Formats: sequence, structure tokens, C-alpha cells
Amino acid sequence: MPVQNEDIPQTIGKYKIQGLIAKGGMGAVYKAIHPSLKRTVILKKLTIRNNSTIRERFKREAQILLDMQCPQIVHLFDYFVEGSSHYIVEECVEGLSLAQVLEKQRSLDTQISLVIFLEALKALKFAHKKGIVHRDIKPGNILISKGASIKLADFGIASSESGDDIKDSAKSKTPVKNQPAQEGLTQVGTALGTPAYMSPEQITDSRSVDKRADIYSMGVMLYEMLTGVKPFPSTLSQEMLDKINKGKYIKPRELDKSIPVEIDFMIRKMLRANPAKRYQSVDPIIKIVTKYLSHFDSYEIRVALAKIVSSKKPYEVPKFERKKSVSKIAVLSVAAVLVAVFGIRALWNAGAFHYTILRPWYTPVTLEMNLPTTGSNVSDLPVQSFCFVDDNDKIPEVKGSSRIFVKVKNQDAGAKKTLYRTKTFFVRSGRPESIQTIKDPNTGKKSKVVVPAYPAKYRIKIAVGPYILWRSLPVEKTAVNLRIESLANEKRFLQIQTYSFDLKTEKNLTSKTNFYVLVGNKWLPADRIPRDRITTGGVVHVKAVSPGYKEAVFGLLLDWYQDTLIVNAGLEKE
Repeated sequence: MPVQNEDIPQTIGKYKIQGLIAKGGMGAVYKAIHPSLKRTVILKKLTIRNNSTIRERFKREAQILLDMQCPQIVHLFDYFVEGSSHYIVEECVEGLSLAQVLEKQRSLDTQISLVIFLEALKALKFAHKKGIVHRDIKPGNILISKGASIKLADFGIASSESGDDIKDSAKSKTPVKNQPAQEGLTQVGTALGTPAYMSPEQITDSRSVDKRADIYSMGVMLYEMLTGVKPFPSTLSQEMLDKINKGKYIKPRELDKSIPVEIDFMIRKMLRANPAKRYQSVDPIIKIVTKYLSHFDSYEIRVALAKIVSSKKPYEVPKFERKKSVSKIAVLSVAAVLVAVFGIRALWNAGAFHYTILRPWYTPVTLEMNLPTTGSNVSDLPVQSFCFVDDNDKIPEVKGSSRIFVKVKNQDAGAKKTLYRTKTFFVRSGRPESIQTIKDPNTGKKSKVVVPAYPAKYRIKIAVGPYILWRSLPVEKTAVNLRIESLANEKRFLQIQTYSFDLKTEKNLTSKTNFYVLVGNKWLPADRIPRDRITTGGVVHVKAVSPGYKEAVFGLLLDWYQDTLIVNAGLEKE
């Protein structure tokens, strides 16, 4: 039954709601606008009550996605609670899920299937490296944008290989109940996973599985992409469970002879019933798929995939031709040319020609900059320079003049300033002073005159984190070694944001907590200190005091450019 417009809120929290995507007994999924980024996002709402397991899993999904900063995994923007409802705000992938693509196309050719498959493998590799097992790999959780970018979604029932899982969520040792696949918010409690894609060990005991269960599910998904059917039906019976446990299914090449032999073998190894006989990580699978796809034009494949997603009707995919092989002689010839070209280019970039042949027309420029010494050994503050021609018109950038500032070695470790230097770059020189002989047109008498120097004019732009510095730079024949001191003694006013929570229950205690900052020898209330009272470039002490809880004191060393401190204090009861 469609949801009436009056049932859709105009805003939830700070997000403006654009429409309702789905609604069920557990909650709803909305399309919304992020107020700061001005981009479309997906807002998941959980409303179910009296079920702490589902609520904890929903929160755990947000915690997992927070660490999943990977191009192939949907990005988490926010997690918050409003009233009795919990919300997750995720990246919106405008396009289709793989399940919707298969519903429209039935099956996909090998190249397109493997492009989608490879991106999902990369997402899993990132998750597995973090110790996370997805446990619900299926086409419905693979999202494909209209631009053919592929992302893995829905970590609602993911678990940690270390055993960090929601208690009592998977105690049962009995097979998973037969149920249809869930989209969006994951149903928890009666099933941990989607039966048709689950490995034998996940069906038996979903809590004890490791990354090899995800590898099995990936094998099922690739089998379905290539053949249009699953190796085992979604309806599970005891007879079918026996076949799953024995690994009895129709081989992919028996259904479609066009499937390459090496891909057929790879799928069958991924679908081994015994986890010890499968691939033990996704790395060798990635290697096999990457090698196969290297023989094809990846751009052509991506274009075809984008057309499949954008097309309302089934799209007839053109045949992808293998790249033509090149003879060894041609390869060696090309290699020789490349060596010569890159050799000359390397000499050019190193300035060998500018220092010698071109020196009468080019001037070397080296930039140095003193910055306040940072507290950490390695500064994460990017410092970069750009050079522009000062023509009082379009101010074009000098090609190849962009440089990164690098810390100069062997400096005094206790110094308050640190010197950074760029590699030398070259610009066209100005006109030097010269003596010219001129002839008087009336008398014919010759005389010598001094022609003054006319420097070439440039502008230097230096980007230091949030700072932009502009400086005029006249250039004559003499080499330029310019040192900038503009930020040598720079400090910024510090802004402090404070939050607190119960370390055991994670209950929000911010409203009941008083925060203090050590100014001189006195602890002053954090919310009453003027922002210009505390500066960066030193140690800041913050104290959290809440009734019934132990005091917590934080001492943090802030570098000169770090002007916002966010303190999230976990407090223990007395």
C-alpha cells in the first residue's frame, strides 16, 4: 500500500526529506538532502522497539561503516537518535542494485560480470583487512550507479572475525528458516544472511563464520551473474541442505560454454563446501580476475555497464574484442622509444638542459619557508607552491612549476621553527642590463647608451593548509633563492567542542557534564572562555566532571594549524 504524502515528514533532524524509498515493520528508508554538503543522501530509520539486538545491530552497522573509508563501499555521513527512532545517513548511489540489473538482463556476459565482481572483491578485501565479515553478500547489496561505479552496501549483520558480535543473535545451531531475501534494513534474529547465498557453515552456525563465508557467497553471486540461475534454489529443504553440504550443483560451464575455463574453475573452488578447500582470502581471486580483464578495454566495458543501468529495457551488450597482441619486435621498438623519451624527459625535469644549454634564457628558482615546528614527527599539513606569469591579464600558470615543500634534513630538533624547501624550477629570465650603439639619423654620429634591466614578473602562490599566500617575484638572470617568513610565528585561536558518554552503556551524558579547560593554573568553564583566550601550538588540558562519575582529564598536544579540538569523554561510574 503506497504511503500518503502526509505520512512523509518534511525534515528529520537536520535533513530535508525528498521522498520515501521503502517502508516496513522495522522502519523506513528516505531520500534526503545533506544540509552542509548539499548532496542527496539515504536516510535509514529504525523504529522497532523492545528488541535490543536489532537496535544494537543497527548501531553496529554505523560503527562498521565509519571505519570503511573505501571507494567501493557506501560512505557513512551520520548516525543519530531522535525520539525513539535511530537513524543512519549514507551515500546515495543513483542507479540500480545488481539484483535489479539481473532481474532486467537475467544474466550478464563474462566481462561485465567480472568488472562488477572485481569491485566487490576490492570492497571485501578492505573489510576483511579490518577484520569484518559481511555475512550478507548478495546482488541486492551491490549498488551500481548510472556512471558504472560499484559499491558494497548493508553491513547490518556483519561481524568481526575476532568474535566481537551481538550476544544471543546467533545461538541456534539449527538451519536457517526459509525466508525471502530482505532489502535495505537487515532482518535480524530469525536469519543471519540470505539462504541462497549462504555457505554450509553459515547455515549451521552463522556466528562462527570467517571471511571464507563471504568468499563462498561471492562465488554464488558470480555463478548467478554468468548463468542467470543460482547453484542452489532459495527454498531450502533437507534434501537441498544435503546437496549444499556435499557441494552438488551443476557446473557453470555445463550451463554456458562461453564461460572461460579458468573462471569456471575459480567459481567451483569458491563454492567448496569445506572452507579449508576454498580460497583462504580474496587476494588470489583478485589476481585471477585482474589478469583476465587485462585482455579487454575496461572503458568499453564500463560504458556498456552504464547503459545497462540507465536503460529501462534489457540492453543488448556488444561483444567485447580481446586486445590485439603485438609482436616482440614491435614491443622492443616501442620500449626503446619510450626509454629515450622518458630519459630526455627525466633530464628535462631534472633541469639538466636549463642549467646548461638554456641557462641564458631561464633562471632557477628555489623557495624556502619557515613554519612553526609541529608536535608530531611527521606533519600532515600539505604545503605546495604554484608560479604564475604576472601579465596583468589572465595570470597563466607556468607549466611544470608546481612544487611540494619538503622538510630540510638535519635541523635542530628543539627549534621553534622548521625550514621547508622546494625542488628548483625554472622560469624565463628577464632582460639584463645591456649597452647598445645607436646612430643619429641627422648627423650620422654613433653613440652608446645603457639599456636598463627589465625583470620578468611572476607571482608565487603558496597553499599551506587553510592559508593562501601570494607574493610578487621579479626575475632577472641571477638564480633566485626566496625565503618566506609570513607564517613562521603563526598561531590560531582554538575552538573546543565537548561531549561525554557512559563508558559502559554509551549513554549520552553531555548535558549533565561540566567541562573545564586549564588556563594558566586555573580550571575555567569551557563554555565561558573567549575563543581568543586559547591558542594553538601547545598542550591543552580538558577536564570532564559529571555527578556520580569519576573525573576524566585529557591532555592533548595541538600543532599550530589545528584550531578545532573535539573531546568525546567516556566516563566511568564512581
